[in-house]
Amino acid sequence: MQVIELRNYLFKEGGTGKFIRFFEEHFLFSQREEGMHVLGQFELVDDPDRFVWIRGFENMEARRRGLSGFYGGPFWQAHRAEANETMLEFHKVHLLRPLGPVAEMTGGLSLEDRALEPPGAVPAHTGLVVMDFYRSKPGALGRLTEIFEQRVQPALMAQGHQILGHLVAEMTPNDYPGLPVMQDPDLLVVLAAYRDAEHLEALRAEGKGSAHGELSMLLAAEVETIRLRPTAKSLIRYGGDGLP
Repeated sequence: MQVIELRNYLFKEGGTGKFIRFFEEHFLFSQREEGMHVLGQFELVDDPDRFVWIRGFENMEARRRGLSGFYGGPFWQAHRAEANETMLEFHKVHLLRPLGPVAEMTGGLSLEDRALEPPGAVPAHTGLVVMDFYRSKPGALGRLTEIFEQRVQPALMAQGHQILGHLVAEMTPNDYPGLPVMQDPDLLVVLAAYRDAEHLEALRAEGKGSAHGELSMLLAAEVETIRLRPTAKSLIRYGGDGLP
């Protein structure tokens, strides 16, 4: 998978849990049948009315073909009204390109590996997934990514951070305008996983080191961080043994 959508939805108050359950009952395998792979589903820790999910595609052509087949097909037409019932916002979507194997995010697992998990459940054992959004100064993304890969990531992993992957914007023009996307040429997104909030705070309290200082000099804004609770069916989650 060379193309990733990071999708962030807003719901009417109290509607998120119902949607997640409905989503996992109906839209996991049905999307895969069209060549679209749901990799992670999450509650947003700091906003209970939001649902974040990650979808992967082999490439941009597969994305266009999959979106056209799914949203133009009878299955979505039969379920769209109920899916959209409590949704207020669906256009906050980053189009991204992973800089490593997607299997590192999922542990190489598939939907079948989570098939017995209850839809809509968000248990404690799936841990906490954290996304850091680094926005570089214009033209500095290459150097920012290089420092992260060569110095920051190894140091974080040595400290015990479970780094799942890192991504940059996919800048190929969006050829499915029915689903708008954000394509920020200066963006680096880093995914990491932790046992819980205390685990996250303890590791980050250990200090960031000189390499993080180098990163900060290349940034145009403060790092934006979102904390996510994976569902029981999410392929992306915390794994105490190093695998989700």
